Amino acid sequence: MLNTVVDHIHQGLEVDLKSDGTVVTKYDFLIEDRLRSCISENFPDHAIYGEEREPCNPTSPFKWIIDPIDGTFGFSRGVPLFGTLIGFLHNNNPIFGFLRLPLIGDACLSGDNRTALLNGSVLPKLTFSGWKSALALTTDSQTIVKSSVQDAWEKALNYGCITRSWGDCYGYFLLCTGRADIMADTGLKPHDILPLLPILKGSGMVVRQYDCTDYSNIIACLPEVAKDLV
Repeated sequence: MLNTVVDHIHQGLEVDLKSDGTVVTKYDFLIEDRLRSCISENFPDHAIYGEEREPCNPTSPFKWIIDPIDGTFGFSRGVPLFGTLIGFLHNNNPIFGFLRLPLIGDACLSGDNRTALLNGSVLPKLTFSGWKSALALTTDSQTIVKSSVQDAWEKALNYGCITRSWGDCYGYFLLCTGRADIMADTGLKPHDILPLLPILKGSGMVVRQYDCTDYSNIIACLPEVAKDLV
């Protein structure tokens, strides 16, 4: 049913460009507005920071971060690897994250920095099986070149790691569920990554920052993988 809906949407979808050159659709606004409404009804004093709207209650120590459609470009092309991200922060520390992939079995990942759940069940502990069978992902391999992440990325390639560009939130889903070993990203904004941090850490990943303190340039992987990328 959801696939049919998205196919129908895609056939007549109008896409606009934001000031940063990224695409946006009316569905980004519709989803964010619905989520904002639900949060405000239950937590009227909490701050809400969404990708598409202005912040509300910005001085509150309790903050919700919303990315209504993570992977809007893919969504606009009818690619089903998009999702919705919701994060909850206290005093700017991410303490809970939620990811929904409506067209990937309607899978839901959540985490609180200690534990990660897939559709309500605790994810099993992951182990690294070695570089010969390793898979590294990134949203856009072109942005890795000449970025602060490049050296670590090239080390993974030199170890024999296979790379694919199954990125955006879907790449982090593959990482946390043991289908990939590395997820690298550059140029991330708060709504892209803050909701994912409690899920990544809850699934046993470390998140390395490169020349930043805001998680804009990162590699996420298991600790035993990270030590080989130093």
